Formats: sequence, structure tokens, C-alpha cells
Amino acid sequence: ITDDEYKQFYQHIAHDFTEPLAWSHNKVEGKREYTSLLYIPGRAPFDLWQRDAARGLKLYVKRVFIMDDAEQFLPLYLRFVKGVIDSSDLPLNVSRELLQQDPEVDAIRSGLTRRVLDMLARLAKDEPERYRTFWKEFGTVLKEGIAEDPGNRDRILPLLRFASTHSEDNEPNTSLAQYVERMKPGQERIYYVIAESIDAARASPCIEQLRERGVEVLLLGERIDEWVMGQLDAFEGKRFKDAAR
Repeated sequence: ITDDEYKQFYQHIAHDFTEPLAWSHNKVEGKREYTSLLYIPGRAPFDLWQRDAARGLKLYVKRVFIMDDAEQFLPLYLRFVKGVIDSSDLPLNVSRELLQQDPEVDAIRSGLTRRVLDMLARLAKDEPERYRTFWKEFGTVLKEGIAEDPGNRDRILPLLRFASTHSEDNEPNTSLAQYVERMKPGQERIYYVIAESIDAARASPCIEQLRERGVEVLLLGERIDEWVMGQLDAFEGKRFKDAAR
């Protein structure tokens, strides 16, 4: 199958004629058998912030279509992912209620979640411009995973992007790895400040002394940020520190 065919299939299942940012086609064999085709869209849907809106993958069992929007196969913070899963192990008469109680579904969900996060990590590493597009469209939703999925927190942390005093613009282009790499000798904390906007965070009097000392500060200005940062302890052994405290 060619790249163009992958794109055409995405347009068919997602009803979206923009190009997806990335996709992953995978076949799992062994204790459980299933095939998945997952896509990262190029733009956010209009109902992205409606957490109870229809979402999920198209489910097939032994190549027989079962249902649209099978939400049990991915966590809520990955609700933007589109795709198809075909399982060889689930019964043909499976229902949404049975999916919620099936340990087989939990195992598939865990594998698909890791696959999506690995796909995003590859996109960030190999195609940073496309990842900037992803972050602009879906970054705020991905942040939800810090609190909702502690088991994958170490996979999500490297995917976060922040505005920073290292740059004069307010674009969220700084990763935690880049921040740690630029830390001053002897610096043990990752400093951040939260305000009503990035501009307000940059102008905060709480960071004046840090900036005078040349210490970089992450600038956060979204409503979700205080909740997210309250879940974090450290990254690569460096503890987070709210500059306002």
C-alpha cells in the first residue's frame, strides 16, 4: 500500500480531506491478534472540546464491521485519533457494554495508546514542523493525559511544548529536554510561571530576578496549566518549581 492510498483511506474513514500528519499500520500476533491503522489528523474537529461527543475507532471483528466510534480502545485525551481496528479475538456479537468489561479490550487499549504516543514521538523527532502543527491543534488535549494517564506520563512529558523566556516570541516551541540542556551550571529546578496569558506570564514580576540571572522560565497561559503542573514532580531528575511560590 502506498502513501497516497493511506491518505485516501484516511479521507474515507475520517471524512476529512486534509492530509493527516502521521499514520501507523500495525499487525499484532501472538497471545492476542489484531490489526490497527491509526491516524493523527492535520486539524482539530469542531467538537474536540466536547468530551462526551462521539469518538473512537471503527471496530471490525474478523473483518466484519461492528461499530463506529468504539471509544474503549483509546483514552479520552487521545480522542482526536482516527482509525480502524480489526480484532481476531473478540466475539462478533460484541456490544459497547461488553467492550467496557472485557480484559482483552484493556490490553489492546494499552498497546494502541503506546503506539500513538510513539508515533507522536517520532513525528516530534523527525518532522518538527509537522509536530508544531500537531501541538497547535491538539497540544492542550494531550496535556490532559498528564493527569488522566499516570502510567504513560513519562511518554507524554517529552511531547509537551512550552513558550519560554529563552525566545522573544510566544510560540510553544521549547521541550523539557531542551530546557534541561540549557540549564545553568548548578541549576536544579525547572522554573515555570502560570498566568492568564503568555504575555502576562512573561511580564510577571515573579520571574524578574530569574531573568536577570539568565535563568530560563517556562511561560504558561492556558486554563488547564495549573491543573497539569500540579500533577508533575520532576523531569530527568530536575524538580519543577513554580516561580510565583
